[in-house]
Amino acid sequence: MDGGTPISNPRDSIAAPLWFLSTVAAVACLYFAKQVLVPLTLAMLFALLLSPVVAIVEKWKVGRVLAVCLVLIFSFATIGAIGWTVTEQLVDVTSQLPNYKDNIHQKLQSLRHQSNGSLSQLTNTMNSISGALSPNPPKVVPQPAPKSGAANPLQSPGPISVQVVRPSPTVVWDLLGPVFGRLAIGLIVVVFTFFMLVKKEDLRHRILKLAGRGQSHAMSQAIDDAGQRVSHYLLTQFIINVIYGLLFGTGLYFIGLPNALLWGVLAGLFRFVPYLGVWVAAAFPVLIALAIFHGWTQALVALGLFLAIEFAVANFVEPWIYAAGTGVSSLAILVAAVFWTAMWGPIGLFLSTPLTVCLVVLGQYFPPFEFLYFLFGDEAATQRRKNHHPSESPS
Repeated sequence: MDGGTPISNPRDSIAAPLWFLSTVAAVACLYFAKQVLVPLTLAMLFALLLSPVVAIVEKWKVGRVLAVCLVLIFSFATIGAIGWTVTEQLVDVTSQLPNYKDNIHQKLQSLRHQSNGSLSQLTNTMNSISGALSPNPPKVVPQPAPKSGAANPLQSPGPISVQVVRPSPTVVWDLLGPVFGRLAIGLIVVVFTFFMLVKKEDLRHRILKLAGRGQSHAMSQAIDDAGQRVSHYLLTQFIINVIYGLLFGTGLYFIGLPNALLWGVLAGLFRFVPYLGVWVAAAFPVLIALAIFHGWTQALVALGLFLAIEFAVANFVEPWIYAAGTGVSSLAILVAAVFWTAMWGPIGLFLSTPLTVCLVVLGQYFPPFEFLYFLFGDEAATQRRKNHHPSESPS
């Protein structure tokens, strides 16, 4: 037998299709089980974010259950107060828009005149070119006159009977069903978060037992590492978004835009939705500036302010801080955003970075999933974390 000819291992030929089928099955489970996985993942995210606060409250000689209840009540009351304030401000802005109807009409007319002038010049040019190229002008075929007995479509129709139809229960449910569905999902998330915070040690012990005796140490390190990375990411994102909203709102205040606090809060909140949310938040103040100011200066200054802040934060601050803290490469964050949005919709876009962080940690500590670390991990960031925490090393 020729010694240079490699001998294929039968296990390798079986392993590749098995990994492919396992990946397809995992993606299918993520998609079809999203009604259960999305609330569970949101609850885990809130539990990681609120766990340090619960620990601080427990130091005041307060029991775990009472501490969790106090933290949840305070957190959701704060969210409700912010939501109520933002809704009030939006209603106020909407009620004032009719006062600027003339200004909006003038701007639309100016845009229409400019577009019509350019469009008419283009149309005349194309008509002259087509007329010069065509040898024969098009013939107009006269339409036959309608017969005397035929019905004239221009004649006014006869009286129309009007029937009042009461909305059926099905129509009412179609309108209110999505609202109740979202409220139910929110309630499930609150309940999951409560039990995860109360039974934190018990859940950790069960996960370690599920991993087995040989993998318990690696699983313990992976849980701690993933929790630290996700908590660091959430806290950092919260601080960045607060500063972003303050800068944007302060700039709009000096421009003279009403409700500058509202637009700053919206900019900070919408930045939690990667890539798309910030553009939605910036569109509102620019459109309001176009509506209430007579010229174009304030709207262009508001747009320039947004672009300057977003360029600085998105290209310098976030790549440096997020990559160093999460251990995920910038390209992986973009790919993960597309993948999780396709799986779970807008909530998947919000959860894309924390979920990818967990996948990178899984690949770092468990050799069968090492390909996830090679695909999404940031080698430089991981090396910095090892130097900062010498005890943390994958097993």
